[in-house]
Formats: sequence, C-alpha cells, structure tokens
Amino acid sequence: MLRALRRVADLTLLEQATLLQFIALSLCMKVALFIISLPRLVSFLSGTRSNRVRKLVVFLPAHSEPAQLFPLIDLATRVSHGVGRCLPRSLLLFWLLHANHRSVSVCLGVSKSLTALEAHAWVEQDGVVLGETVSFIERYAPILRLPT
Repeated sequence: MLRALRRVADLTLLEQATLLQFIALSLCMKVALFIISLPRLVSFLSGTRSNRVRKLVVFLPAHSEPAQLFPLIDLATRVSHGVGRCLPRSLLLFWLLHANHRSVSVCLGVSKSLTALEAHAWVEQDGVVLGETVSFIERYAPILRLPT
C-alpha cells in the first residue's frame, strides 16, 4: 500500500483527479458485480456510448490509449479493492476503451495448474492482451470471452 501511495504522489494534478474518478467507478463496478450477472453487466457497459462516459469521467482525455489508462486503473483498483481486483479493473478498462469505439473484450480464465484453482480476468484488443504480460496470461486457460 505504501508503494501505491508513492505512485499517487508522483502523479500530476490532472492524473490525481482522474484517479479519484477511477476509484469511484471501480467501487461502482464492485457493487454492480454483486447486483448484476457478469454477462448482463458487460452488455450494459457495451451499450454505454462515449458521450455518457464523458459526462461521468470529466478528466479523461478524448482518445486515451490503453497504455495511458491501465496504470491509473490498476492503481485505482489497488487502492479500492486490494487483492482480487482483476475483474473490476478489466471491466473498467473494457468500458472506457469500448466507449472510445475500440474493439475490446473481457476474458476470464482459470489456472492451468493442477494444485490450485485460481481465476483471472484481463482485456484483449484484437487478440492482444492489454496491460498484462503474455507470460502471466499463459498461466491461465481462457474459458469465457465477453462480448462474443
């Protein structure tokens, strides 16, 4: 947590404002996951157009790249969720990129290891994993890709 606080101190004022919005949206994703099924939530997020997102995320640059968004989203979910943050992080990244008319999908996978059952969520754009290393993702067997 101390490392996350150091990262916040290094951010510009605009990035800090964006981070606060991402923390709030990340907490909303967590609540939504308790209320709505995952496929229905992804469908809802897919239907949200960029003008609605612009009203919610005031400080988001018009054409944000995944490389710009992922570190802030990762930090926001680290602060608001701690461990087990991959699904809210992936949903938030999916939503923001999809609102900018990017062809992205949320992927869910289970660990290929026979010793423990683990799951992970990540975002792909045209088959390319965003914000994660390929070697990390290769530890998981994809079981679901939304939207299909």
